[in-house]
Amino acid sequence: MAITEPAASELRHYAGLLAIELDPQRSDPAGTPPEPLSVSAATALAGHLTKDLNPILGGIEHLGLILPGALYDQTEILRPGLPLLGVLAELYRGGSPGSTFVPRLIALGTERGFFPVAAINPLRRPGSGPLLLLPFCFVGPGDDIARLARVMEDNLLQNGQVSPATGEAVRQAFGLAVLNLSFATVGDLCALLRVQLEANDFLPLWELLEHAWFERPGVRAVVLEAGNRFLVAGDHAHTPFYTFDDWAQFGPGRALPATELDEGYRRWARAQRQYALALEAYGLHVRRVLANPRLEETLATVDDDAALAAFRDIPCLSGDYLVERIFHNDSEHPERQMLVTHQADAELGTLAYTVTTLDADGQLVRLEHHYPLQPQGARVIADQLIQRCVEQNTERQVLHPGRLLYSETGRSLRAATMADVSAPTAKPH
Repeated sequence: MAITEPAASELRHYAGLLAIELDPQRSDPAGTPPEPLSVSAATALAGHLTKDLNPILGGIEHLGLILPGALYDQTEILRPGLPLLGVLAELYRGGSPGSTFVPRLIALGTERGFFPVAAINPLRRPGSGPLLLLPFCFVGPGDDIARLARVMEDNLLQNGQVSPATGEAVRQAFGLAVLNLSFATVGDLCALLRVQLEANDFLPLWELLEHAWFERPGVRAVVLEAGNRFLVAGDHAHTPFYTFDDWAQFGPGRALPATELDEGYRRWARAQRQYALALEAYGLHVRRVLANPRLEETLATVDDDAALAAFRDIPCLSGDYLVERIFHNDSEHPERQMLVTHQADAELGTLAYTVTTLDADGQLVRLEHHYPLQPQGARVIADQLIQRCVEQNTERQVLHPGRLLYSETGRSLRAATMADVSAPTAKPH
């Protein structure tokens, strides 16, 4: 009987990681990860890794192996569909001549400081430590990879010792102060992150991320204790955004006593920012929609699929900030005075700017609340307001009460008065 070699199209892959824990005493926490290695340095390092992995995994000579001579943080590895690992497998297949499988070791390096394939270029963001990861990907026939996967999940983290020679090679190649090195699977990395998030009361965040990373079917929805709602489908996370007034009047804060609205909204805003930043960091597209009473009622009464449809029916918020217009005088009289109330929290920073403008007769022209949607949004709002005053020759005053100011009877933000601040600032900085 003739034996048919597997074609490249029939190959499977399974990935592992070399986890590099930096020494916090000798590493700059805001430092930039090193650039990718040269071809010769990457090849030498690959040789060290294969010598370590061969006995740990019970022999790997019958499998292909590809690794980049580069380091990544975990948000670059753990993204929806794990694309970096898939690209490595595709590069192996593309670099293997012929239609049959021949085990090869491929080490990717560059003499230019970056790879020609953009999908595997490390982002090298400052502050990416203290854990950096060097991924490697085994490629081979389906049955062989299935057996390897079981061995890796059972043994790699528990029994996978990195040799002193490999440790020294890593230190020399990347110029790092290393505290510890270990082999791990992507599953091990996920389990570690779950433990960390659960210990800090972020288990719902893990549930959303895990659903996206491994491309689970359907919708994963969570509602946080503070009333925040997130739905993940594919690589998109859908969430309603509430202004203070909406949150207090028909949103998650509607049942709270008026005296607790300040603390409640700050708690909601904190969770909203934390989850949105984390989801975006791990490669999800966060799609914010402006909450409204009809959406609120729908989300409370339908299943997750219907809730997702309701989100998709609403245009998403875009840009750096949102303007909530409470009053606009149609007289078109020019603005001559602008009072800006900086609605802020000591921990969260800017939550909103309440903007009140008057005409030359002291009549109200506009009452608006400007909400940052992105980290840079507060700065953009301030610049826009300054420019607006310059263009209209408007006198400007900014008050910093250091807290949220709102009407308890109206359950809505209000502008500051001189009595609300101890040291008003005449101009925004």
